Amino acid sequence: MPRQKQILLVAIIVAAVADNALAAPPEATALTAQIDSNIEARLNAEKLSPAMRSDDAEFVRRVHLDLHGVVPTAEQVVRFLDDTRSDKQARLIESLLADSRYGEHLADIWQRYLVSPLQDVPPAQRDGFRKWLAERFNTSTWDRIATDLLTATGTMEENPSVIYLIEGRHPRSVTALADLSSRYFLGVRLNCAQCHDHPFAKMTRKDYWGMAAFFAQMQTPGRPKTVYRFGVRDAPGITLATLQNAGMLDEFVSRPPTFLGGNELQSDNGKPHRRALAEWMTSPKNPYFARAIVNRMWWRFFGRGIVEPVDDMHSANQPSHPELLKLLSERFVDSGFDLKFLSRAILLSRAYQRTSRPGNASEKQAVLFGRMSVKVLSAGQLYDSLVQVLGPPAREKGVNVGLGVRREFTGFFAEQGDPDPLAYHRGIPHLLRLMNSRQFAGRNISALVTRLTASGASEETVIEKLYLTILSRRPTKDEQQIVRKHLRESRSDANAYQELAWALLMSSEFSLNR
Repeated sequence: MPRQKQILLVAIIVAAVADNALAAPPEATALTAQIDSNIEARLNAEKLSPAMRSDDAEFVRRVHLDLHGVVPTAEQVVRFLDDTRSDKQARLIESLLADSRYGEHLADIWQRYLVSPLQDVPPAQRDGFRKWLAERFNTSTWDRIATDLLTATGTMEENPSVIYLIEGRHPRSVTALADLSSRYFLGVRLNCAQCHDHPFAKMTRKDYWGMAAFFAQMQTPGRPKTVYRFGVRDAPGITLATLQNAGMLDEFVSRPPTFLGGNELQSDNGKPHRRALAEWMTSPKNPYFARAIVNRMWWRFFGRGIVEPVDDMHSANQPSHPELLKLLSERFVDSGFDLKFLSRAILLSRAYQRTSRPGNASEKQAVLFGRMSVKVLSAGQLYDSLVQVLGPPAREKGVNVGLGVRREFTGFFAEQGDPDPLAYHRGIPHLLRLMNSRQFAGRNISALVTRLTASGASEETVIEKLYLTILSRRPTKDEQQIVRKHLRESRSDANAYQELAWALLMSSEFSLNR
């Protein structure tokens, strides 16, 4: 075969491999079709029409924020807007899932869930845990991640995941671990049954303390008061009664380790109780585990779960789409608890790719996922997007840089627990911080304008680049006219462009995920 033909053949093969790598697996696309069939059947039953598909600019910004936690660059936006291929949405989803930023964003979210920012944890250990989570989310499955967290042993230097079991410099209490583990791994607010039987669900104090008993072995009476040096270990023979007798529990219900649902741990055979809990929890037959993460992932993408609140799943709180939740949970288990598989199937759906513009439709259209809801950027998304647009922030007088600039910023803007992504809770102090902060103003905005005007770009080009960089879209004709008028009336083009950049950054459009 002539060499030119060989080169051409290799190029064709490479291109085919690349195309296949960016093609969604058939199992995911089959599930996507079932998602849309289920959603649209419910809309039809309610006599509601679904909203139209989002435009390209709306979609590219949304999917970058949802998968990477940051707005796209202007170059990424233009590349997507100018792409004429019919499957460009699927290609973009695949490229974002394959990027390491995917795991880093999930790590940012789950570190906030699992480790309170108020805990007295050295920054190095906190950063180590975040890196550990990012690596696991990029390469592992949800059952393995949950198992590693629940069964972690050793010091934080040896095993960063052990931080989940530590509060400050001491082991987390059995009650704290029962609450956190049931909430984030089972989707159940078991803490309601700590002092009394649950008023609505079939959960009792025995259920609560049966779950708490799984963590008794790591609460060893008389152990050194710091776990940083000696690490987390399990001590066989320790029970809730042991802890109560040692004065480590104010009250408790005498209960052996008992799985949620009422089955007691029959024999441990020398196996740590936490290991037995993790094996039960991550079993494909567990009725809670897959449902909980499926509902939480749906909640992250749509702003509301199939069950609301997202961590209060019980018989008295029925899902809006029970068949869909069951289907997604089953397919998620079949995938081997693959979070990327689940994300891909949801993001490919028409439901996810619909516009957030309400038109004349009622709010019920959004409640039933007939259109996308507008979500508020999290503190981390806001900070990282500002850095994406303006570059690293300047140090500001009065800011405790010892905490780390990002951590200080997100601590100021963040809400505790699972804040409602559809509710805007930030007030005047937060707006004033953004408007007046030197971290993301002054030289940062000036540098952005200088960069965009450096090559002698035309007025139209600079305006377009500012909109693409900050809002991930091109300006409308009306916006172009307003900006040109402002330029004509301004004493300096540079000042006018800086004022435009500042106005776009302070707009609700920038701080919301549409």
